[in-house]
Amino acid sequence: MLSIIKNDWNRLMQQKMYLCVAVGLTILSIAAAILLTNKVVAKSNLAVVGSTDVISDSQYFSITYLDKAPEKSKLVENRYDAVIIAKEDGSFDVETLKSNDYKEQLLTALKNPEAFGEGKQQEERKIGTNIFGYMMMFLLMQGALYARLYAEDKEKHVAERILVSSIPFRKYMMGHGLFIGALIFVPSFGAMVVAKLLGVSIGFSLVQYAILIGVLSFLSMAFALCVCSFFKVSDTSNMIASATVVLTSVLAGSFYSMTKSGSMFNKIVHVLPQKDLLSFADAWEKGIVNNTKQLELFYVILIAAVFLVVAIIKTRKDYIYSRSE
Repeated sequence: MLSIIKNDWNRLMQQKMYLCVAVGLTILSIAAAILLTNKVVAKSNLAVVGSTDVISDSQYFSITYLDKAPEKSKLVENRYDAVIIAKEDGSFDVETLKSNDYKEQLLTALKNPEAFGEGKQQEERKIGTNIFGYMMMFLLMQGALYARLYAEDKEKHVAERILVSSIPFRKYMMGHGLFIGALIFVPSFGAMVVAKLLGVSIGFSLVQYAILIGVLSFLSMAFALCVCSFFKVSDTSNMIASATVVLTSVLAGSFYSMTKSGSMFNKIVHVLPQKDLLSFADAWEKGIVNNTKQLELFYVILIAAVFLVVAIIKTRKDYIYSRSE
């Protein structure tokens, strides 16, 4: 196993550009998350019809007063988050395409704006989850990048020669897996240690980051090996794995949540392990982890384990069973 790890390292050192780019992107993603978190406040754009003293501009609201209600298309275009229509009896109608929870928060804010602020802060991600979300896509892409060494073994028929040698199959796969996982985990966790030592607010503790990055590294490694096991050309497997990571990470809300609570799309997207891992991280940082959130973490680990088992079975079938026949 150590010979496989050493061989992979020597090969990677001959292609230092890949390592430099991967580590550089990880550091930049962490820096961007730290700089952007708490710097940009996402205000709710509200249209108010029928009154000019319903609610005032604040750190949470940007108000536009109108003589008549805007078209529904303005809500669809996200020009306004909600339209508040003041009635003559002092009551209000709120029209919004967002969740019922948002509507209830907004109705509460008409009476107590600070209550809306507290609810909004609880709903928004904190700095630790933001940093982890920004890191997520890049760390998953690193798995596809480093797994190209395993894919090249297949493409250049090196795997066939290795597996007929004295090296056991399990050690061959473990060597590649540990090499990929370590290369993903060490630089990213090291960056968080440096940030902590510099006094930068990073949200989670180092122990929490070790667990989260460890689970993500396992998922990245397992998915990359799984994809590579089905293709004989390294560039093909790398392209498919990277494209899948980008698409699923964006849909899962790695940078910005694209779903709203209770929506059907949100339930479908929860099939993606990135979504559940982010959901667990968010709850963990806010101190509201329950059994459901723990199951989300278990689901991510289970999916990663399934990817790894599939990769092992497929590789064994290609190089062990086929040879015995």
